[in-house]
Amino acid sequence: MSRPSLPAYVVLLILTCACVGHAGADQLANEISSLAAKWDAAINNADFDALLPLYTADGRLMPPGAQPVTGPLAIRDFFAGRGRSVRNHKVELVDVLPVGNYAYTTSHFTATLVVNEKAAPISGSTVRLLERQADGRWKIKSHMFVRE
Repeated sequence: MSRPSLPAYVVLLILTCACVGHAGADQLANEISSLAAKWDAAINNADFDALLPLYTADGRLMPPGAQPVTGPLAIRDFFAGRGRSVRNHKVELVDVLPVGNYAYTTSHFTATLVVNEKAAPISGSTVRLLERQADGRWKIKSHMFVRE
């Protein structure tokens, strides 16, 4: 029986690292998708207090056409001010880039916008910077969105 060569060990090591890295990326994507689902549920149920634990204490929302707001209470108030105008909100994760205790995410969203009892479909993109907390949970530190 012949002994495996050094290049064979290198290939095996690379494949092993790639699989472990991919599994870690899948876990991160699952955690961030779970956070997005909680965000969607808060908006869809008009439970704006449910947004509070999703943002860091210094979290910032930068909506199009409005001044940025900072802090979970101000962010909650921003969305509460819109009432039930946004329904059936659904965020779909497009990409996640982990950088230490931060993760940069891009997503696509769809929703129904109701104005004066008229409903219209809307969609757009979301960019979020998430921060891993001491307990391992992810929270939104910076949040921007635009409509298509």
